[in-house]
Amino acid sequence: MTDLRRASSITGLVLAAALLSDCGGGTSNSGSSSPSTSPVTAQVSGSSPLSSTCGNTVPTGTTETFTVGSGIQPQIAAVPGGAVVGVWEQDRWTGIGARAILAARSADSGATWSTPVVLPFSTCAGGGGLGAGYDRASDPWVTFGGSGVMLASALAFSANGTLSGSATANGLSAVLVSRSTDGGASWSTPAAVIQDTNPFGSAAFFFNDRDSIAADPASGNVYLVWDRLSSGVNASNPAYLALSKDAGVSWTTGVLYDPVTAGTEAFNNEIAILPSGAVLDFFTLLNLTTGTATLQFVTLTINSTGWSVSSPTTVATITPSPVGTPNPTPSGTPSIRDSPNMAQIAVDPASGAVAAVWQQVSGSGTFDGIALSVSKNGGTTWSTPMLVNGVQTAAAFNPTVRYLPGSVLAITYYDLRDYVAGSSVLSTSAWLSESNDGGTTWHELRLQAPFDLNQAPQADQGFGTALFLGDNQGLALVGSNPLPLYAATNSAGAHVYATQSPSPLTSSTAHIYGASGVGPVPAAAAARAQANVERTRMRARSFIGQP
Repeated sequence: MTDLRRASSITGLVLAAALLSDCGGGTSNSGSSSPSTSPVTAQVSGSSPLSSTCGNTVPTGTTETFTVGSGIQPQIAAVPGGAVVGVWEQDRWTGIGARAILAARSADSGATWSTPVVLPFSTCAGGGGLGAGYDRASDPWVTFGGSGVMLASALAFSANGTLSGSATANGLSAVLVSRSTDGGASWSTPAAVIQDTNPFGSAAFFFNDRDSIAADPASGNVYLVWDRLSSGVNASNPAYLALSKDAGVSWTTGVLYDPVTAGTEAFNNEIAILPSGAVLDFFTLLNLTTGTATLQFVTLTINSTGWSVSSPTTVATITPSPVGTPNPTPSGTPSIRDSPNMAQIAVDPASGAVAAVWQQVSGSGTFDGIALSVSKNGGTTWSTPMLVNGVQTAAAFNPTVRYLPGSVLAITYYDLRDYVAGSSVLSTSAWLSESNDGGTTWHELRLQAPFDLNQAPQADQGFGTALFLGDNQGLALVGSNPLPLYAATNSAGAHVYATQSPSPLTSSTAHIYGASGVGPVPAAAAARAQANVERTRMRARSFIGQP
């Protein structure tokens, strides 16, 4: 998540009013009202609206399937005044990607939601626009651009030519972006900020991965970042930037940061915009040779002809790297795909503090917890990482972070504390936790009752398929309250939910706990951590084929 400088509240109120009739509401919370005294959850996604005949291409030589009705990997953006827009992957494949990206809107701070619309990023959206040329889409992201403009981005690619076991020439890979000027009710034909066609005979094949988009309404600039993977010999895998100076109407694309060294990758890029206007791009530098992952950032300077970047600054050496989330059921299968080496970032618009959260191996060395590091001086120095999940004897995964008014830190994450040993039901809980002392003490509440992670769709993780809720979840600031948008399961599979929650800081039922240090771990855990870096890299490499 990226906190932006404040846009006009008048624009947001007008937009929210325009949306109200489409979101099932006349009686609802305003953006600044207090939420209920207990969490109130709305199901945002439902049965699949997609035609049974669209986006069904199976890569040659594979037996891939997709999970009809699954909604996972959501992101959310708020508009001043209480309106929000969420996006997610719909009908996830067991390989990579989904059949489509969907979006829905709420005008009442997340209490009620519009009927989802299909974004124009894949053939399942229908029509003849640019997205119609791509079988699949994934990694959706959304941001508020000011003056009623919303922007959504996603990866788009062909089924054949980009997947493990089917790598051929002419595999298509693109990053697309679409604009909405009516609060997300309708979306423009997408623009392609990069298109790789990988023609036969190419010296290297390319695949674009892990996009995110952030707008600065104060300047009109929009930043779309991702990493571009290459099959070239001795290739590095750089971060790319598409920059718009007119709120997403036109774009300039180029390399943002190249780690240069063969076998390295500037992975999982995310833009943070400080109150001063400084623009930072955070990424995880993966090194497959050494099995290490380092959270870093570069500072962007925008000029009349493009941009320049600083040398990288290290936030934390994620050592050992995350070991992942083992499946504790008796069979130990399927595996669980979580979010190793994918930090999430937040900026405090009041103080300018920057917070980063990520999965970090716990002291037991058998599973991960949630690590937090904070900078109070614009990224110059960072606090020693601390584990901030509520129960550190249970695996925790997939965190996100947001600053609330008063410099309160809010995080969400999943954990397995409610799993009953020996059960085949993989009880999983989603949590909202808040800290008003910079991350030392935390108060947390459940977002909803525990759910069975076994009902989640399965997706590729580099070494077979695994249960998957997404590489990231969403967390927006709506008025003065956090609004998580996240995937969970019921008997019908995985869906996207939004929960309006009371503040854990003032709840008499909150679990209160303290952060703890990230201690040394056993040597065996270090070996598993290196394997997890390789797993992440293999998941990326499996997208790319040879001529």
